[in-house]
Amino acid sequence: MIDINLIPAGLRKDSKGKANSLTINISHEILVGVGAGLVFLLLMVHLILGGIWLMGMGHLSHAKAEWQKVLSNKIALDSMTKESGDLNKKIKTISDMTTKKSIRWAPKFNAISDHLPSGLWIRRMTLDKIGLTIEGSVVSRSQNEINNVGLLLSDLRQDDNFMKDFSSLEVNSIQRGKNNVVEVTDFTVTAKLK
Repeated sequence: MIDINLIPAGLRKDSKGKANSLTINISHEILVGVGAGLVFLLLMVHLILGGIWLMGMGHLSHAKAEWQKVLSNKIALDSMTKESGDLNKKIKTISDMTTKKSIRWAPKFNAISDHLPSGLWIRRMTLDKIGLTIEGSVVSRSQNEINNVGLLLSDLRQDDNFMKDFSSLEVNSIQRGKNNVVEVTDFTVTAKLK
C-alpha cells in the first residue's frame, strides 16, 4: 500500500498517536571539540580562581607582617602613655600639695636641719599625698641612737612653724644594725599633712 504523508518524518505521529522525537545528527568530532572546550573552560576558571586565592594569601601574609610591626610600636606607645599618665599623677599630686595648701617648704627643711642632733643624718626625704617621709641613720658612741631620734621628733613637734601644716609626726620604723664595729640605727619618720 502506498502511504502518502506530506508531514515531515520527524513530526509525524506514530501508530499510537505520539509525535516522533526530533533527532539531531551531530558529528562525533563536534561533540569531542565542545566537550574539550568545556573542560578547558573549567580548567581555566579553576586556575584563575586559584591565582586569585594565592594573591589573597600573599596580601594576608603581608598584612600580618605589617600588623606585627605596628603591634610592637603600639606596645611601646602604650607603655609610654602609661608612664606619662603616672608622671602626670605625680606632678598633679606635688602641684596640689605645693599650690593649693600654700605650704612653705624651705622653713620646714631649715627646721629639720636646725634640730638634727649630732650623729644623725638624713638620707632621703619623700613628699607624697600622705605627707613628708624622712629616712635617716644615727650613729652614737654612747649607744643612745633611739634617744637621738626621739630628741629630733620632740624638737620638731615643739616647733610651731614646722608643725602648722602637719597633723602628726610619727616614727614608722627603727632598725638597729652594725656596720663593722659601729652600731648604726636606721629610722623612718612620717609627718602627715592636715
